[in-house]
Amino acid sequence: MSAGNLLAQAAGPTNFWEWMNDSSTRAVTGDIPSQVWTTLWHSLLAFTIAAGVAIPAAAVLAHFRKVEVLSTWVVNLGRIIPTVTILAVFVLISLRNGFGFEPWPIVIALVLLALPPLYANTYTAVRDASPEAVGAARAMGLTELQILRRVELPLATPLILAAGRVAITQVVATEAIAALFGGTGLGQYITFGIANRDIYEVQAGAVLVAGLAISVDLVFWFVTRFLVPKPLRPAPSGRRAMQPVRPITSISIPTPSLGGNP
Repeated sequence: MSAGNLLAQAAGPTNFWEWMNDSSTRAVTGDIPSQVWTTLWHSLLAFTIAAGVAIPAAAVLAHFRKVEVLSTWVVNLGRIIPTVTILAVFVLISLRNGFGFEPWPIVIALVLLALPPLYANTYTAVRDASPEAVGAARAMGLTELQILRRVELPLATPLILAAGRVAITQVVATEAIAALFGGTGLGQYITFGIANRDIYEVQAGAVLVAGLAISVDLVFWFVTRFLVPKPLRPAPSGRRAMQPVRPITSISIPTPSLGGNP
């Protein structure tokens, strides 16, 4: 090996791609696949808990029109409080009780981040379900829970999945802040890079977090297209749904009467 190559190795990577291809740069922070899995595991666990709590609660409350003002206020309060503040509080509580940095502090913070969009969209979608369909179901003798399960929830599915897509993308992108408090995951590359003034490690961490968030978003998009029938899919943003135009076969022009018969 030449002296130039030895000096280059000693100096470390000189660009982003060299850092990505040099496993020795991740001796402290760990290899990329394990950090991707950690971030994905935290995110999916938090999203599953949030969906399991928000969707059933919002659906039942919306169907029976209960505590609409109070629940909306609580959800909006959750949007106001920054996730990093919530995480800091739960990290301190966890450390004081001997539970360590993860996974529960970051999972709880991410659950609270995912709850508002899931709850708000589910509540709105069930509440605004077609009154005609609901009325017809009642006329057929269905119970209230049967109406909720067989009529309102299927009609609300597109909006609920849209909320899920937003929530899971936010959760994956935000999970990186766990590294600020000693957690693992892709955020470690960013925090270690900042601490060591390694711009390439920071760039790698940012690209990996963004890439994982975009990948999850695309997967959710495909799932939505698979689960939602085409007539129920929302029209693409910025485009109005096209209505069929009936062809004009003839034009009838009334002749005004001039008074009296000729």
